[in-house]
Amino acid sequence: MAQNIRWGIIGLGNIANKFAQAITKMNNCELLAVSSRNKTKSIEFGKKYSISEEYCFDSYEKLYRNKDIDAIYIAVPNVFHKDLSILCLKNKKAVLCEKPIALNSFEAKEIIDTAKENNTFFMEAMKTRFLPVHRKVLEVVKNKEIGEIRLLQGDFGFKSIFDEKNRLYDKALGGGSLLDIGVYCVSYASFVLGNNISKVFARGDLAKTGVDECVTMNLSYKNGGEAQLYSSIVLNTKRDMVITGTKGYMIIPRFSNGEKLFLKTEEYEKNYDFSFNINGFEYEIEEVNESIRNSKLESEIMSWEDSLEVMKIIDIIKEKIGVEQNILI
Repeated sequence: MAQNIRWGIIGLGNIANKFAQAITKMNNCELLAVSSRNKTKSIEFGKKYSISEEYCFDSYEKLYRNKDIDAIYIAVPNVFHKDLSILCLKNKKAVLCEKPIALNSFEAKEIIDTAKENNTFFMEAMKTRFLPVHRKVLEVVKNKEIGEIRLLQGDFGFKSIFDEKNRLYDKALGGGSLLDIGVYCVSYASFVLGNNISKVFARGDLAKTGVDECVTMNLSYKNGGEAQLYSSIVLNTKRDMVITGTKGYMIIPRFSNGEKLFLKTEEYEKNYDFSFNINGFEYEIEEVNESIRNSKLESEIMSWEDSLEVMKIIDIIKEKIGVEQNILI
């Protein structure tokens, strides 16, 4: 595999722009191609990032079948994650798929099985885990600077206007707060407390379209940790994460895109600043680049098991709050 990793993007919305802004400022990789079902949109997006018009495709298939592409970033609505990931993997393209990995754990397993069968790299794009501030958080946890972790509290919410045609409220597109932003909270709890869940409590409020508007989640872990989490698409929340141990606590403001950390132990207080080199997307991109160069099939920071276990928790929460789903667990 060439050292210069050549990327393509499928789906050209707002998050794809942030990804493109990051990768075009990085070394040893390039944004070579983009694809949309609309040729004009593809060309206009490509012009912003100096992409040759011949690599501005009007179909996803043209991109994932192109021999010049090494890796593909999938940034389409949730409902399309599984099928596109599988198609890319079957064409031997490394895949970075936006969170959530899929709509449920059954779909997630299909993707992972396909990655294994095709001996091809796959990772869920949970960029939060790769930010420098959270690598520091994990270091503090492992070193037991705040003792044994007993409580993790976090929320992620924003206020949207109800529109049954908007993807957030469209059940067919995988809408709802849990899949859109609650997954950040659940994944972060597993990031800190591990994949050893013992009990799940949840309640939620549903929109008239059947998707969840707000979800309260309490997760218990076999190691004694507890996670109190909340997601919403009808409320603006603080979006902080607080991690409390037997000897102190940490606060990460706006954790999903965090750059700062406040640490208080029984002996000292510290403030850390981990400003992004670009916009925060560069860290997950580099993880994929290095994994490909080292012939890895998955990331240790966002492993296949991590993605699958998080989706199993999401499935349980959906069942408890009454969101209908057709899945096999």
